[in-house]
Amino acid sequence: MRAAFLAVLAVLILVGCESKVPGPPVVVYASGEDDTFLLAWLAEFIEETGISVTVKYGDSSTNTDAVIANTDSPRADVLLTNNAADIWRAADEGALRPIQSEYLSSIPEYLRDPDGQWAALQVRYVAIAAAPGLTDAGPSNYADLADPKLHGQVCLSSSALAVNRSLIAMLIEDLGVRPAERIVRGWVRNLAFSPFSTEAELQVAIESGSCNYGMFSMSPETRNEEMTGDRRYYVDIDGIGVARHAQYPESAHVLVNWMLKEMAIKDLPWSSRKNVGIAGWRDEEARLLAVRAGYQ
Repeated sequence: MRAAFLAVLAVLILVGCESKVPGPPVVVYASGEDDTFLLAWLAEFIEETGISVTVKYGDSSTNTDAVIANTDSPRADVLLTNNAADIWRAADEGALRPIQSEYLSSIPEYLRDPDGQWAALQVRYVAIAAAPGLTDAGPSNYADLADPKLHGQVCLSSSALAVNRSLIAMLIEDLGVRPAERIVRGWVRNLAFSPFSTEAELQVAIESGSCNYGMFSMSPETRNEEMTGDRRYYVDIDGIGVARHAQYPESAHVLVNWMLKEMAIKDLPWSSRKNVGIAGWRDEEARLLAVRAGYQ
C-alpha cells in the first residue's frame, strides 16, 4: 500500500509542478498507525497545493524524542503523534513553534495547546464497551469497572499503550492519586485475562463474548449502541505541530493549516472536556500508578 502511495505522490508532484509554483517540500514525522487516513489526505494536499511531502514513519515516542533532541534526520518540519502525551511533551520541551493557522481557534480549547503549539487532528473517545447480547445494565463510568460484582468480567489492553496512561492521567487529575489508584486496582482485580498487548486484541475478546466489559478507543462516529454509560468520556488524540527547527516552516504551516481545515474538529458532546494535554503533564504519574497497581 505504501509503495503504491509513493508512486501516486510522484505523479502528483509532477502534475503540481507543471500547474503551480509550489512551496518548498515538507517532511512529516508520523506514526505508522496514521497510515489509514494520512496517505489519502497528503495526496489531496499535494494535488491542491503542489507542495511535495516526505513522510518518515516511526514509533510516536521515538519520533518525538528525536525532534526534541534535534537529532531528527531528515529534519522534521511537522510532527504528527498518535497520542496526546507525545505532542504535549514536544511543546513542553520547546521543540514546537506556535501554529500559524486561521482554523486553530475553531478547535475546542480542550483539544489544543493553550499557547497554540499543537492541536488535535483526530479524536477518539476512551469508551466503555460491552459484549454483544448482554441484558444487564452495564457500568456507567470508569469507576464502575472496579466494582467487585464484575470480578472476572473485565478486560483491558496494556498500560504500555498511551491511551490507557492518558485515561489514568485524567483520573488522577479529576480524583487525586489515591482514589485513582483504588479504581485501577479494582480493574486489575476484575480482570478475566491478562491485559492484551493491543486494542485490536481487546476488541476481539469483547466482541466474541470472552470478556463482558472493557475500554478501548472509539471514533466519534461509532454507533451509539456500541457504547455504554453516561456518555462523559475522556478522549485521546492524534496531535499535530510544527517543529521548532523545521527546515521549511512556511510550507509546514501551510500543511498544518490545510489539515486543520480539512479535519474540522468540532466539540464532542460526550467528552469530559478536560484538556487532553493533561495526558502529557501527568504521564509519569500515570505510569508509576499503573506499576503500583499491578496493571501491566
